[in-house]
Amino acid sequence: MTIRKSIKLQYLPFICDIHSHILPGVDDGFQSEQDALKILRQYQDDGIKHVVLSPHVDPGMYPKNNETYLTNRFHSFIENLPEDIHLKMYLSAEYMCDEQLQTNRQLLFLGETGVLIEMSYFYQYPYVKETIFALVNAGYQPILAHPERYIYLSKKLDAFDKFIDMECLFQLNLISLSGIYGPRSKIIMHYLFRHNMYSYTGSDVHSLRQYQRIRDIRVSYKLAAKIEELMNNNKQLLSLQ
Repeated sequence: MTIRKSIKLQYLPFICDIHSHILPGVDDGFQSEQDALKILRQYQDDGIKHVVLSPHVDPGMYPKNNETYLTNRFHSFIENLPEDIHLKMYLSAEYMCDEQLQTNRQLLFLGETGVLIEMSYFYQYPYVKETIFALVNAGYQPILAHPERYIYLSKKLDAFDKFIDMECLFQLNLISLSGIYGPRSKIIMHYLFRHNMYSYTGSDVHSLRQYQRIRDIRVSYKLAAKIEELMNNNKQLLSLQ
């Protein structure tokens, strides 16, 4: 008899996805409404009940994507969903952490006060600390998406401690557990897990194929317990029972 020492992510209680790029045709995520509906049906089959649509807000890459435009696109999408889709959907955004991210505008929150932010994958924005400070000072909760993807910090791990000290929280990308982003990403991820620095987790899904890969990832039972904690935190973030 073979005793498995690992478990697939698809068997963990992932009820609430707080980071996805399912809203069709607005960024580098799902492009067609047909594909967006396919993944929502797959989500339902897998027991996911709550989904946050969090398109990129990055004026340099997606100049149309301001709060008003995305809100209109979101309402148009959910108001025309087929009757067989019963997911509860929410609109947020993934904000590029640069000089254009200002707190004197109506941001698209994650939960009540959360603001999902990201940095460049190539270099650390020189004023990221000032941006985090401004968000906290305005009464918002900055949540840094996929810190394990900023591989230039793999030799500066104390940078993550400083972000935590500034009251910035971290969101793990589930697909990062596959090792897709390489050995330096693993170094960061292991460090953050070891020091219990992750608060939430999300798919950051951009395609059906990517989601299938996430479902098939195997992790140790020890790591699965930590991931399950993050999944439960997701529900708390959205004030779910």
